[in-house]
Amino acid sequence: MEPSTPTGPLTRKDAERIEATLLPTLDRHHLRLQAHCLATLKSIAAPRCHGPLPSDEEIQAWCGQQPALRDDSAFQGELLRQFQVISDQLNTLAEACGRTPLELTLEALIDHAETASRRRLAQNG
Repeated sequence: MEPSTPTGPLTRKDAERIEATLLPTLDRHHLRLQAHCLATLKSIAAPRCHGPLPSDEEIQAWCGQQPALRDDSAFQGELLRQFQVISDQLNTLAEACGRTPLELTLEALIDHAETASRRRLAQNG
């Protein structure tokens, strides 16, 4: 795996793979958020690479270790809420894929996003 970019846990290759999809802009943005959260949650869970996503307590402990977040409890609370929303989505996707959430990959996220986008287009077309 390539090293993470300075601005987040996604590699340049990951970001390029997301941009290369033919998804509508809003769907690509949502996919980036999911991929970013999944990569962050995997780093919090390390060295575990299968099983459930990190607990709220593990995420809060991680937030407390991040210099940019350490002294901003309001932002930590909002970030935790965002992780909870994405975690619910990742848990649902993992169940549908027959995997544990930590076994999800960027390709699984892309496949799901493309399938959902095609389904929406077919219903609205």
